[in-house]
Amino acid sequence: MNQDGVNCMTTTLLADIGGTKTQLALADENAHISQPFYALNKEHTQFESLLTQYLQDKPKPVNAVIAVAGPVDGNIRCQMTNLSWLIDGIRLKQQFGFSKVVVMNDLQATSWGLTSTTEQAALRLLPSGGEPAPQLNFNLPVVVISPGTGLGQSCIYPHDGDYVIAATEGGHKTIAPFDNLSAQLIANQWRQSSRPVSWENWFSGSGIANLYSAMYPGQTVPDNEEIGRRANQDPSSDCGKVMDVFAKAVYAEAGNLVLQYLGWGGVIVAGGIPAKLQNLFSKPENIQYLSSKNEYLDRLRSVPVALCLEQNIPIRGAAVYSRRLLKSEPT
Repeated sequence: MNQDGVNCMTTTLLADIGGTKTQLALADENAHISQPFYALNKEHTQFESLLTQYLQDKPKPVNAVIAVAGPVDGNIRCQMTNLSWLIDGIRLKQQFGFSKVVVMNDLQATSWGLTSTTEQAALRLLPSGGEPAPQLNFNLPVVVISPGTGLGQSCIYPHDGDYVIAATEGGHKTIAPFDNLSAQLIANQWRQSSRPVSWENWFSGSGIANLYSAMYPGQTVPDNEEIGRRANQDPSSDCGKVMDVFAKAVYAEAGNLVLQYLGWGGVIVAGGIPAKLQNLFSKPENIQYLSSKNEYLDRLRSVPVALCLEQNIPIRGAAVYSRRLLKSEPT
């Protein structure tokens, strides 16, 4: 045992690499997390240099579970979407001497975290079709949508007493209009460009400025922090109206995901933006966009909706998965 009580023989490195920041930690064989560390990605040219810095005074981890914001090939390699870093599990295994390295999409990690009954109990249930707010049903597919730097999407499938997590790059789908205003904004965009707008282009941390410019062309765009502050302070302000459209769009796309994956077990809205704008994401008028479709209206209105306010959920999900890795190792 080291001074933090971590068994050095079964330590797993955990990483959550987003478009803006990275969190690193260690997990023992029971998925208990220790020694968390946060870094801004812009301060490092590559992930390896950050990892070398983190591990220099720590026990050598046996395995590594790395959650990455981007498409992952073969559970081992990811060229990140909103960052120039290439995460190559084979190269990391060779350089740092890991026994096993798993690279997964960050929404996969978030979803693994949400398979924990502890994390499920901490979710904030919202009234979708009526009162009281219905409970999520993890015996059925549950979809997860997470507006952070990007717009992550995934689905938690129950399978033989366990779960299968479907990772997606669904945030890059072309936006479909969800009301008159969004139809007008999209039509205006087509007049200016020959390329479609994706959901992530407007409805993510990296897209808020684009949405603001689309709604208020010619205006100076505040930074995201200021937009969020003004939206909370005065929902009737321009910033408040921008983020109100943002929340409606997230629920509209969440409803699309329910239909796409038969996610009748529920919708979980995660990510940093909803946690900071709980008032907008809790408004029944916005949640109703989940069921603003042409068919299955009653069934969509009955789908449970919850906010995940835990911002460390991807690293906790990586820890949950690390326990699966250890169980698969020969004894």
